[in-house]
Amino acid sequence: MKQLKTKPLRKSKSLKMNNYTKLKAIVAVLGQYGIAPVAKVRQADFVEDLGFDKVFLNGLIFDVENVLHMELEEEIVNSLRKPEDLIQHFLQHQN
Repeated sequence: MKQLKTKPLRKSKSLKMNNYTKLKAIVAVLGQYGIAPVAKVRQADFVEDLGFDKVFLNGLIFDVENVLHMELEEEIVNSLRKPEDLIQHFLQHQN
């Protein structure tokens, strides 16, 4: 499996978040976009099932990056297809 790369926006100990804090932040952003973090929706495709277009999806990812103080590389952004992918990626990477 290919290693995903993430680069932090800023380095600061005060910005460190545990997974629970990250998850709460991600769920809050998903909620702003009308996505409830229930099992059926977590598995839904952003474009095909949830009706997101590229701009709307990029806005969602940007908002999550902003809240978590992380920046994803373009290839990673393009690989995120489901809310579960987005959640798993951000929980697995340190900021």
